[in-house]
Amino acid sequence: MDNNDPRYAQQPAQHPGERYDAIRHIDALICTLRDANGVPFSDKCAVDREEMIISLEELKNRLPMAVAQSNDIVKRAQEIIGTAREKSKKVLNDADRMYAMRVNEHEISRGAQIKAAEIIAEANRQSEELRKSAHLYAKQLLEGCNAVLAENITKVQNTLSEIDSKISNQ
Repeated sequence: MDNNDPRYAQQPAQHPGERYDAIRHIDALICTLRDANGVPFSDKCAVDREEMIISLEELKNRLPMAVAQSNDIVKRAQEIIGTAREKSKKVLNDADRMYAMRVNEHEISRGAQIKAAEIIAEANRQSEELRKSAHLYAKQLLEGCNAVLAENITKVQNTLSEIDSKISNQ
């Protein structure tokens, strides 16, 4: 392997918390094989056996860990998506409930407003009826009083006439 060309460098040593990139490691091995010196009159090439074995063993040892990390990441992502879907479903259900409640409240309010208008109209009608009845009753009372007063005035006038005639006869 050419240690001076960064494109073909082996996978760098892992720093704590850094993820292992198995694909990059495989790409480095492929580049090493492509650039290896060819054996004359064949399709074979010469590579440093020890270096290739070390690199392949490192890949073999790290690959299961990288796959496990990837599986953990996928599992966690699925859990997050599941939780988000549940929360989304709950939010939508709550919104539907609130909408239904608001519609119901609106219908109740509208029904109450209609009923209130009907009650007010009926109260106004009854009030008008009572006022007419009160006027009729007052008219009857006044007519009765007028008749009594007219009768009394007639009696008073008759009495006055009698007194006048007695005064004139004396």
